Amino acid sequence: MLAESLDDIEDAFQEAVSGRPSAKPFADICIPSVFDDSLAPSGHHVMSLFTQWVPCGYADAADEAGLAAYADRVIGRMEAVAPGFTGSVLHRQVIGPHQMQEEYGLVGGNIFHGELTLGQMYHARPAAGYADLRTPVRGLYQAGSATHGGGGVTGIPGRNVVRQIRADRRAARWRRRARHRRRVL
Repeated sequence: MLAESLDDIEDAFQEAVSGRPSAKPFADICIPSVFDDSLAPSGHHVMSLFTQWVPCGYADAADEAGLAAYADRVIGRMEAVAPGFTGSVLHRQVIGPHQMQEEYGLVGGNIFHGELTLGQMYHARPAAGYADLRTPVRGLYQAGSATHGGGGVTGIPGRNVVRQIRADRRAARWRRRARHRRRVL
């Protein structure tokens, strides 16, 4: 995590809410080539600097210059904690909210399908009354970033929905057997 404090993270959020890209953006950092050396040539690495919270208008219209300046600030923060980092970057790809919305169909360019509020967490995720992963349509279940288990690519929401489906099927078999026994008696 590239942030000196929780205040840094809160400031980045508040700036975006105010319609400005963060002057001091934070980032979640991942270097997947540490675990899979096929992702980069020998002696090199791939690094992801995932950031959040840019103004909502970034999804509606491409602002390449603003996005590049934002990415430069993220790289600058890395340089501050890892001197020489900037010189080690051979290529960079900046994917912003507009591209995520247009190319990947993520409304608002948000990988979590919208920001979650406290009232949508845990037993109320994605909304009150739907935390059991069932929908109003019989036999239709939901699983994804907006359901319990959270965002990101963890597989937890999928595991949870499979557990719920199995539990519902067991309960349905039990109810059928109980009805059959009552008819026999």
